Amino acid sequence: MNAQHIKISRMLTHKASLFIGIVSVVVLVFAVLQNTLNTSFFVRILFNDAKEFSDTGTITSDFMPIGYSGFLGSCMRIGGTEGIPACQAFVYISILITTLYFFKLRGLLGYLLALGIIIISLHPMLVLNVWRVHDGNMTVLMLVGFLASGFFYVRSKSVWSTLLFGGVTGAMLTIRINTILLVLPALLLLYKKEEKTKNYIKKGLLFLAGTAIVFMGINMAVKQTSVFFPGHGFYNLFSGANEYSEKYLLKDFSGENSHKEALEAKGIFSTKSFDDLMNIPSETYKTLSLNFIKEHPAEYLKLTGIKIITFFRPGYHSPEHFRWISSEGLKRVSKIILATPFFVWVYIVWKTKKNFFEKENLFIFSVIILYFAPFFVANADPRYRFPLDIICIADGYCRIALRKTKIT
Repeated sequence: MNAQHIKISRMLTHKASLFIGIVSVVVLVFAVLQNTLNTSFFVRILFNDAKEFSDTGTITSDFMPIGYSGFLGSCMRIGGTEGIPACQAFVYISILITTLYFFKLRGLLGYLLALGIIIISLHPMLVLNVWRVHDGNMTVLMLVGFLASGFFYVRSKSVWSTLLFGGVTGAMLTIRINTILLVLPALLLLYKKEEKTKNYIKKGLLFLAGTAIVFMGINMAVKQTSVFFPGHGFYNLFSGANEYSEKYLLKDFSGENSHKEALEAKGIFSTKSFDDLMNIPSETYKTLSLNFIKEHPAEYLKLTGIKIITFFRPGYHSPEHFRWISSEGLKRVSKIILATPFFVWVYIVWKTKKNFFEKENLFIFSVIILYFAPFFVANADPRYRFPLDIICIADGYCRIALRKTKIT
């Protein structure tokens, strides 16, 4: 690359940073002026936990992860409910900045870097989630941060980069505990064939120390206990492991609504509200789920297939008199388009398969596979796929761009 190309590349990289700044200001100003939350995707239990943290400085419920609710509660303490969109605008901005570093660490520069940032910034779900009470954007931030900090470690291999990698992992676990599986590809990334086993163990322990410090620190700040694992795991397992799961996975794109019928069929008691379902001990859900799997292994295997289809299908319910040429038709087309990133990513991975076993490519592949694996065991819902979509778009774009520049 000659001096002129380097100059142009740097100029375009600076323009990408400028673009992030402009988009950030626009989204933040709009979030401040239009501060009404969108109730179409409003997770009440997360909001209730956040409200409790805002009022009392703690979260007493043991059902949900506390990372996002703790963040939301801090926002509410500063600016009330009306301040939530402005706070979440900063999460959106952080995603763009972290993605910028993710692309730069992968080797993208110039117009390729700028175009990648534009593609990510315009994803409609990222923007809409600024006005929603949902942990989707926070999960995206943690996943992109996890990948970027991993690549930063590879390039620096310092004590601080190892601790940073572990720290981001610890924060991620407080948002979605099922991402604990991503510790496995992280340890793979730390491994170097030529290195002594003793050095690898030291790095692994340093990474795990960073993970534990941040994980325990957030738990102490939000819940006043150093170790906390949310109780919704077996609740979700039961959603996808009972006699009525198939009916609701196909009908509602989630097995969660099967609980009422499944529990009543078992003679537990008649549930009247979601709070009733939450109050059932995790041990009960665990016993019922494992019994179903042991007694109906073929049915559970069938449910796993249905969950895979459900997870990757467009999250759209067609109205009774559906027409393609209508607003509902446009909505359906947009949902179909938004459901394609994983399949496009698979195709791109196949086309770039000669680089498949390169350490960083294998790291991202493992992260994507291990992110969605728990949903196939427990409950699947197309809404859970959104963070994965962003990672697939970012990595797929990187693979194409790097192939274009002949870096890979």
